[in-house]
Amino acid sequence: MARLQTHALVLSSVLVACSSQSTTRPAVTHSTVSAPAVRSVPPSASPTRDAPAPLEVAITIDDLPVHGPAFTGIDRSKIADQFLTAFRAHRVPAVYGFVNGKGVDDDASTLAILKRWVAAGHPLGNHTYSHVSLNDLAPSAYLADLEQGELILEKLLPGDPSWKFFRYPFLFEGNTLEKYDAVRRYLVTHHYRIADVTIGSEDWLWNPVFARCSDQHNVRALADLQRGLVQAHVNELRYMRELTRLLTGRDVKHVLLLHIGAASAAAVSPLLAAFENEGVRWIDLPTALSDPFYAAAPRAAYRFGAALPYRVARARGVKLPPVPDRAAQEALPGTCP
Repeated sequence: MARLQTHALVLSSVLVACSSQSTTRPAVTHSTVSAPAVRSVPPSASPTRDAPAPLEVAITIDDLPVHGPAFTGIDRSKIADQFLTAFRAHRVPAVYGFVNGKGVDDDASTLAILKRWVAAGHPLGNHTYSHVSLNDLAPSAYLADLEQGELILEKLLPGDPSWKFFRYPFLFEGNTLEKYDAVRRYLVTHHYRIADVTIGSEDWLWNPVFARCSDQHNVRALADLQRGLVQAHVNELRYMRELTRLLTGRDVKHVLLLHIGAASAAAVSPLLAAFENEGVRWIDLPTALSDPFYAAAPRAAYRFGAALPYRVARARGVKLPPVPDRAAQEALPGTCP
């Protein structure tokens, strides 16, 4: 999800974002940066005190076909199937999977994962070819990688414009206005929609720990990891509901970011059940992005990535609510050392 600190501004889920090439990722959520003076939110923008209405959430999955380190006995196809089975069981509509084409070039057998995703009725989107960071490249090089990422999508979905959704790797949208504007102009000109994120709790952090615990056959630790991942995302869901109500005075349609890693796959079914217990109703990404809130994305250059509500709050000088508990994330470095 490389950001404003622990809920001073997040960069996913998610948040919430993603790297299939390395287990070391720029910070994507909760990193502190000096922020502008904050102001209180006027009473008219305060969240309602009524009983919670159903909360609409679209699920998106990053880094297809492969994310996270390998471990003894890992089955990448099984990881994808765990997601697809959970989506079917929970009647989740069209889940966008954001693709790094390099994964298929590195291992041709993973093309079958993308084909199964599409056959199950779920669309694909562009996540660049090699999960590059816009912070590290000139716009021309970044856009060249983006265009290279289109090749696998055109091959799988010839003549189908449904893949014209783009998710920035690491949620990095440009550390200069020149970069921000250049990529945005390209996306508009080439009829892309930006797949912004509102909910993500760094699920990618769990994947290297899951690999260690799997290699150690530590069943108890694996169960604890699953519970921690689910609880962290429930905490973030509640927090983002509160924050977006502060910003808009209502419930917005949300976008959840997860990654196609082993830890997330092992936890996806209980995670969906926990979200449903919080009153979530599943929608698809285009429906979520139809919410006017997504048009509020501020034009700004940041060196970090952040979920949209954090960026909007920073741009408006809105004081953030107290951060949710991060005990599960903080326990990860000491788990299965």
